[in-house]
Amino acid sequence: MALIDLGEVPEQAETPVRKRPVPYRAVLGAVSLVLVALPAGAAHHPPPRPPAIIPARLGDTTYLDGDRLFLVGSGAQETGPQETVQNRVVSSYRLPEARLTGRTTIAVAGAVTGVTQVGDVIVVGYQFDADGSQGVVAQTAGASSALWRRTARLVATSPADGIALLADATGELAVDLRTGALRWQVPNSADGVLTEAGSQAGSYPRWLMLITDSGQLRTWDAHTGRPIASVVVPAVAGRATGLIWPIGDLILVDVGAGYDAYRLPGLDRLWHTAADLSQSWMEIDCGPVICTFQQQQGMTALDPATGAEVWRSDRWAYAEPYGPYLLSGAGAEDPSLFVIDPATGRALGNFGDWQGLGPAGDGLLYGKTDEHGTYRIYYGLLDPATRRIDYLGRADRVSGDCASTGETAPVLVCRLIDASYAVWPLR
Repeated sequence: MALIDLGEVPEQAETPVRKRPVPYRAVLGAVSLVLVALPAGAAHHPPPRPPAIIPARLGDTTYLDGDRLFLVGSGAQETGPQETVQNRVVSSYRLPEARLTGRTTIAVAGAVTGVTQVGDVIVVGYQFDADGSQGVVAQTAGASSALWRRTARLVATSPADGIALLADATGELAVDLRTGALRWQVPNSADGVLTEAGSQAGSYPRWLMLITDSGQLRTWDAHTGRPIASVVVPAVAGRATGLIWPIGDLILVDVGAGYDAYRLPGLDRLWHTAADLSQSWMEIDCGPVICTFQQQQGMTALDPATGAEVWRSDRWAYAEPYGPYLLSGAGAEDPSLFVIDPATGRALGNFGDWQGLGPAGDGLLYGKTDEHGTYRIYYGLLDPATRRIDYLGRADRVSGDCASTGETAPVLVCRLIDASYAVWPLR
């Protein structure tokens, strides 16, 4: 396979790592990644601040929701006449201090898939163990009984509208967060697929969209259920089981000989592309390009203004936008985190075996790397523009499951080898 020229930073070049300028707040140590002792006369740093520890057991899981962390206890099973339920203790912690704010015991009939809280209402999504279908339950924090329960998938909650958006075999429905009463519903079609559009990861969608084999393309307001637009597109058998989804405010529709792009939510037709996307399984908005990914490895970048193919590469297994760059990986053959130019697909450099954790603001992101053969990690700020790493600290006894949260009060959360969770402030 031909390698793309990396330009100013060769692939095998050592990723520059620098200490954080004084004053800095390293959490578990004030040493550099090469562990060089500080020279005499170096500036004195305050003793490292230990992380907050959240006790947990094996089988417990955590979910992050803004400035909250939910710890879901594994719970004891109770077998009823129709189903087996577990009484899960949901403990809520306020970040960044990891302060316990309450515990609520909630009965679920399967594995928990998500937790969120709106006001004093906790909403839990779970998957039934028996057949894989999903359920949702809402309960007031600290209360002993549920407000409502439905067999459906939890899509998102809208605090402003006071609704939970759910999906089931009939379509998508909005229910009152406190009572579970139906507010509105958008039905699915027997030959179609109904999906959400116009949302970023973890946020409430702006629209709902239906595409059918018979040629219906329709949109609705996801806050009110109000119909917005409807157009007729060429009928294509099997379209509803295809792998093309909304991309930002665009939808690519298979028309048999290529794809037509429509602007959401008004469904104005913009352009046609003959690019081969038949093996694409996902598309995302990559800023100046549309990224489409093949089943195993490889991707194609399209111009969102014209649909023209900008570049194609068999190298990249995934990519995600970050400022004016794409962060990408080449799959199992090379686990490095690369920075690539979205206009050309050319690799600009990489962060070695560092993994991105989440945005840090000002074009930076938090990242971490594992020290092989130990339970130690190093974490820092990654700069895609320079491919430099600003070292923040070291953490020991880490078994995995690390994540960072937010830009206003960011923390690093990792599971420790004794099953508990540690929370380090990142600022």
